[in-house]
Amino acid sequence: MSLTPHWLPTGWFQVAWSDDVTVGTVRPLRYFGQELVAYRDDDGALHILDAHCRHLGGHLGYGGSVQGDCVVCPFHGWHWNQHGRNTFIPYQPDRPNGSRRIRVWPVREQFGVVYLWHDHDGREPSWEPPNIFTDTAAHTAVLDYHPAAPSGLVRYGALPLHPQVVLENAADPIHFRYVHGTKHHPVFLRRWEDDSRWFSQIGFGSRWREMDPDSHNGDTLSILAAGVGLSYTSLSGSSNTLILLSTTPVDVGSSEMFQTVWLERLPGDDAPGALTSRIDAATAQLPNDILIWSHQRFEDPPALATAEGRAFTDLRLWARRFYPGLPGALGLQSATASRMERRP
Repeated sequence: MSLTPHWLPTGWFQVAWSDDVTVGTVRPLRYFGQELVAYRDDDGALHILDAHCRHLGGHLGYGGSVQGDCVVCPFHGWHWNQHGRNTFIPYQPDRPNGSRRIRVWPVREQFGVVYLWHDHDGREPSWEPPNIFTDTAAHTAVLDYHPAAPSGLVRYGALPLHPQVVLENAADPIHFRYVHGTKHHPVFLRRWEDDSRWFSQIGFGSRWREMDPDSHNGDTLSILAAGVGLSYTSLSGSSNTLILLSTTPVDVGSSEMFQTVWLERLPGDDAPGALTSRIDAATAQLPNDILIWSHQRFEDPPALATAEGRAFTDLRLWARRFYPGLPGALGLQSATASRMERRP
């Protein structure tokens, strides 16, 4: 059974921000090679279903509407509720079709982020998305932050990269020297893992000592990965910044990336342009990573320097649990090869 990275991993993945789906609206989505539809019912609850009506296959996301707790098909007006059941046929009002169901996807909303649980075999969620304000670093829970919306929400669209290459940033402090121009190589201060989360904290500066969290009171970066698609970051120093970087497969060979940024409230933030300048600084570095990731080939096994080997090896072993063995699933290396073969 293959447990190498493929394009149908198990876990929570971001598919929208809450404000993308307002009350009474319907929004088409496409993730994991599936056509989906999100709608927010009249009570404000968000639901995500497979996109096609089980009557004659009309797409609920294009022209569909909301009535009560149901999404209404634009083709013939069939009503489908949050459980995927047909509750009303306008030209046969006393006999809804009880034999057909639309698949319903587990959804969570937290701090303006919409998460969808994906499991190829339809298993229910076995863990919950972390709380970025309390779970990334001990000091963040007592701080006051600006709302992320609207200026702290950045969507990069479908990119030719896999969530695994983004995840591996948590095991790669060395790249900060070359991709982001830090003066010194950062070092690991702490690392731990459990069934759903991988945590690493790195220190920036010349006086940090490997795996010694108290060696210097300087800048730190804490990364809490949840599954392979969610990376929660706390950047500490003269100011504190929280960043959620989400990478969600769209189809084989592409993923959509979301960046959500919360800035600590500081004196002077009311000055003209102050917050804009801080957001620009917080989001300026990710495009440098994306340039690398979008052209990166997945090496398995990689040729690691001694200083890198322990963290990379541990992270890849941990990540295998999110890749169920699926017959015919196209792996990360195979997808890269396929793209190369299609080039003229």
